[in-house]
Amino acid sequence: MLRYSLILLMTLGLLLQHSIVTAGSSQGLKVPLPVRHSIVRLGAVPDPVTERGRRLAQTLFDALEKRDKTLVGDVIRQLERAMGEENIGGSYSALHWLATTWAAGPGTRPTAGVSAPVLDRAYYDYFLSNDALNLKEYLQRKYGASGYEVRDPEAHVDRRTFLEDYLIFNNPARHRWDATDRVIEIVTELRPQVRRVIDVGAGFGYFSYRFAQALGRDAIVHAVDTQKTYIDYLRDTLTHYGIQGVRPILSTPSDVSVEAETDLVFISSLYHVLYAWSQPRERDAFIASVRRTLRPGGYLVILDNRDDSGRSLHNSFLKKEFAIAQLHYYGFELLQSEILSPLRYLLVFRQVTPGAAEPPVLAGGSDQPSIQVETSHSLVHIGSLDSFDITPNGIAAARLLLDALEDEDLEAARAAINLYEKIIPQENFGGEYTALQWVAEYLAADDDVKRTMTQDRLSAAFLAYLTEKDFARLRLYLAKKYKLAPAEVTPEEAVDEKTREIGIIRRQALEDFILFNNPRRETWEKSSRILELLPLNRGDTLVDLGSGPGFFSVKFAELVGPEGKVYAMDTKDVHVEYLRTLATEWGLTNLHANVSQTDGFELPESGTADVIFMCSLYHIIYAVSSRSEREGMIQSVIKALKPSGRFVIVDNGPVDQDTLPYHGPYIRKELIESQLSDYGFRLEAAHQIIPQRYLMVFSR
Repeated sequence: MLRYSLILLMTLGLLLQHSIVTAGSSQGLKVPLPVRHSIVRLGAVPDPVTERGRRLAQTLFDALEKRDKTLVGDVIRQLERAMGEENIGGSYSALHWLATTWAAGPGTRPTAGVSAPVLDRAYYDYFLSNDALNLKEYLQRKYGASGYEVRDPEAHVDRRTFLEDYLIFNNPARHRWDATDRVIEIVTELRPQVRRVIDVGAGFGYFSYRFAQALGRDAIVHAVDTQKTYIDYLRDTLTHYGIQGVRPILSTPSDVSVEAETDLVFISSLYHVLYAWSQPRERDAFIASVRRTLRPGGYLVILDNRDDSGRSLHNSFLKKEFAIAQLHYYGFELLQSEILSPLRYLLVFRQVTPGAAEPPVLAGGSDQPSIQVETSHSLVHIGSLDSFDITPNGIAAARLLLDALEDEDLEAARAAINLYEKIIPQENFGGEYTALQWVAEYLAADDDVKRTMTQDRLSAAFLAYLTEKDFARLRLYLAKKYKLAPAEVTPEEAVDEKTREIGIIRRQALEDFILFNNPRRETWEKSSRILELLPLNRGDTLVDLGSGPGFFSVKFAELVGPEGKVYAMDTKDVHVEYLRTLATEWGLTNLHANVSQTDGFELPESGTADVIFMCSLYHIIYAVSSRSEREGMIQSVIKALKPSGRFVIVDNGPVDQDTLPYHGPYIRKELIESQLSDYGFRLEAAHQIIPQRYLMVFSR
């Protein structure tokens, strides 16, 4: 299941056998780059709600309530058109199957792809029995049909996710977007060597049952998933319908949790998340558990998504060459690579001794740019984004700080300072801990020290923002992020996708503020060195793209002087509003804060920017944004720059996790250079600021 690893969180103390991580050719693998296009994407919303979807859902809900077959028939025709235009691999094909089946009546169900009559019957019974009760509930919870009122927001989100995952992934018409027949055929061809299978992220058993059926009566398929509600439901379904050969197992993000020796491990719609979202140590531990349970020479089969001219299933994909390269270093030898459809591919590997795998042949023209892959490290990691792992130590420190804020407990503040001092080098280098420690130090300081700590006006503004209404913002943030109080999600945030998105953005904005306007940012980033390296002069016009709450923007405004201009652009209104207030209070008349879009921005006059500056943003543009959003953003950069202008990117690179405890997002700078070169940019200079932070200067 896709959700299987969206909950992956780093498990403390995980150690991987060193030989697995470092195995592989000492020369490295030369992997072709897709130039303008990205190697991976994890879209923010796998199955977005559109206005068209809302209308269809409401019409279907009304038709089911009225038992109006004519109206259902109209929905069926609309869904047939809509499936080809939006919602690839989403809910529409499932709703089409359910609506068609309902209209046909019991006993005349449409034929599915790979025969699985028992699971199809279970699906039919679940959604269409009791007057289609669960289907109508899905339409209400997902699309807000019939003015649905949320009474328990937290339970609502869990229930909606359950219904959505079951509806999409156990869809009997899944063959309309997935090559399920061919997947079963390829696995079946491995008989008689394959009798014991692990279906990773099995969810509700779509592939698990089909593998057990295809491999024969003595086959055993371990259906593993991290979601207890899914495993419980699957177990009940197997018992109720008398299904044999499938054994549900509750796994963990770092372990498949199967001790028995296995012939084949199957991973569907998950490897792109393991590659770009999972923390490296957690992925290492997970792969180690796969190797442990696989017999010597056992098979690993990966089914994942392709990029088809900007379209992909669930807005996610991973170029197969990079999955192949990574698994080569984990000790898996490629046996078969097959393009199943424009949206899907399948890879078959055999487990070998680490370092003994034959180097895979990766297609690519002699003039095509390539990148050297020398370890099992991913080239892009976005799972952390602007946040960091929530660990027991982090929770303990947050609890102490919250006690200090709520009870004016100076001993709690001092204890928080000491705990942060211990854990910052271990688990949150470059994160928010230094900012939270600074707050704790301020609370515990005498008046003279407090005055010294707030001499810098950006630090004073940071404190003022957080101290407003007795630290209300900071207390709320600590309680929510570290789960020190029950989550408070309004019914509107829970049921309405757009409102919910706005609520999430606001919560993230506070995290951004604490992280980026951190008074201690210089200590871990060497921000002053970044400013020294900028090709910036007095009187210049600069665009701070993705400015956040303005840490660099105000410094740029001082550097370019009154005769220069700084345009601070961010997609979050709250950052723009904060920066406008700050500019007014400080008299920075040359600082203009504006809301940009995810697909670009505009200046009052095109071609006037001397420098466009982007910090800690390109990894998101590369691996989260859609192709059209990325195209729009880069074209707006080109439009805004003077012919002699410079595009400056500051971002994070991967580091050896044994030498530097940095767990934030990163992207290899070669990916940025390759992508931007196809847009006409040339790399002029690259500087390593600190081991995990670099600065790149591009010209046109």
